[in-house]
Amino acid sequence: MLPNDHNNPPSPVELFAEQIASITSQVDVFGDINEDNAGAANDLIKRAGQIAKEIDQKRKNEKQPHLDAGREIDGTYNPLKEKAASSVTPLKKALAAHISEQKRIAEQARREAEEKARKEAARLQALADDPLIGDQVQEQAKEAMTEFKDARIAEKQAANVKGSAGFRAAGVKTKRFAKVTNSRELVRHYANHPDVVALCERLANADIRAAKGAPVVIGGVEVETEEVLA
Repeated sequence: MLPNDHNNPPSPVELFAEQIASITSQVDVFGDINEDNAGAANDLIKRAGQIAKEIDQKRKNEKQPHLDAGREIDGTYNPLKEKAASSVTPLKKALAAHISEQKRIAEQARREAEEKARKEAARLQALADDPLIGDQVQEQAKEAMTEFKDARIAEKQAANVKGSAGFRAAGVKTKRFAKVTNSRELVRHYANHPDVVALCERLANADIRAAKGAPVVIGGVEVETEEVLA
């Protein structure tokens, strides 16, 4: 016969929840703070903080084995993953250079075929009514247009290298990225960005804490004072 759930000891989560509920119920009926109950209010606040610390410690204790196991797994597999990815770095660079060169050659050929087709079309327009050479010019114009169409197809094909069965074709793309040349100008450019403002606020608060009450001057910041429980 399976034991009754009510006979099992409460879990840590249930015990913490009961303690929090007890403090919450006392806070709900506490009333205004005066000289007689200020000490009791302080005890409730300290007790809630103590429970919060106990909960956080319990969380850390239960989570730590998983973190350790995760780090061990990462330590085993991440170096292998990085080696697998970097093992073909020279080949990737060489293949990208090859595809880029093939694209350049195909693009040049397409431009030349396009220019030839344009010239033949203009010549056809000028000589189409000439009974002696009109047909010949028309045929040459058709051939030039066919060459141009073939060159466009070849240009598209040059942008990819087909892989074997199961692997997608390789291609190249233009990658754009920032290279910082003037950090001051960069910060000025993003000065009003919310993320930059939030970061600067964190830095300012860190400097204020580090001053330990001594005067501190930070551009664009007013140091405010607020009394909080210690």
